[in-house]
Amino acid sequence: MTKKFISFCITCLFISTQTIAQISILKKAVQKINQYQNISYSQIDRQKSPFSGDWITLNVKTSVSNAIGNTKSELYYMQEGRGYNYIFNGSTRIDLDLNRKTYELKGEPGDEPYKTPFYWAKFIQTKLTTSPEKIRLMPDTIINHESCFHVKIVMIDSASSREIHDLCLNKTSYLPVYVKQYLQGKFGKGDMTSDNIALMINESSYTNYNLNARHFENIMGLSIPADFQPEKKVSMITVGNRAPNWELPDLQGNIVSNSQLKGKVTLIDFSFNACAACMLSIPTLNKLHEKYRGSNVSIVTINTSDPKPSVIAFAKKNKINYSILLNGSKVAKSFQISAYPSFYLIDKNGMVAATFEGYSNELENELIEKIDNLKQDIQQHEPE
Repeated sequence: MTKKFISFCITCLFISTQTIAQISILKKAVQKINQYQNISYSQIDRQKSPFSGDWITLNVKTSVSNAIGNTKSELYYMQEGRGYNYIFNGSTRIDLDLNRKTYELKGEPGDEPYKTPFYWAKFIQTKLTTSPEKIRLMPDTIINHESCFHVKIVMIDSASSREIHDLCLNKTSYLPVYVKQYLQGKFGKGDMTSDNIALMINESSYTNYNLNARHFENIMGLSIPADFQPEKKVSMITVGNRAPNWELPDLQGNIVSNSQLKGKVTLIDFSFNACAACMLSIPTLNKLHEKYRGSNVSIVTINTSDPKPSVIAFAKKNKINYSILLNGSKVAKSFQISAYPSFYLIDKNGMVAATFEGYSNELENELIEKIDNLKQDIQQHEPE
């Protein structure tokens, strides 16, 4: 028996032993987590925008019960620091907006907006069943003074596309302490795909666990507060009505208003940096800006939520050549915006000439047709 063959056998034995060990640990984690009847905890969720690189930090408090009876999903009550609560009481998903005192009902629990320990137990079980070769047991680590198993699940790892999940599980309770999701690749919406590569990172830290509490909140009994009203979809302003007045700063600090654009055709786009469909619309808006440059047509984007430095960096990165205005949340409300992106075409008299909600492959041609008709109307009425 040669030394090379012996070395090969030892390597195979090591890999086999390591695989058995990681499968054993993960099976134990699934079993242990699913034994908990109820769990309460705090979660700090950090999300990196896939298009601007900005980080958003969210604080969440969650109470969750394991699946009961025929329920296919755990029952949960999530309180998010921005003023949104999410409840699944076993039959209905209830989303509460505490700021506006409105609610939205959904017939199914959907994916929990912030992943629970029971979610990660299902995730691990699925990967053990479907793709165990993607799982790697990394060296143990310490997170927030807690000794943790470190599991890396590499689903895709290429130059243009990556999907990697890092799970750090407490070595005693097997509950998640830290989870990182790394997603990179082409993005799209519906049947539309961009050639640009987007990167999204999500980090979740779990603390203050309370397990199998005797006086656990009855999630099945949670319902809509009496003073809340149903959330109503707002329709865009009807064609033929006057557009609202507005006044906003641009990226250079200049104040721009609708009165300055009177006598022109104005295309207003409402968007924000982290919106995938808004990203898809950028090439169309750039083309329209170039097509109508120097004419009596203005292309304006109103950003509804992002700070000035982020918008400046975003505009530079994506080579945006049309005007962007800031601090547009109140203006968006006056224009009755409920989906992004949304577009208004305003005629020379300040009246709504056309509206478009969302982005589609046909939008560019539809806008050109409408703009050309409005532009022709201006030219016909110009004094000779």
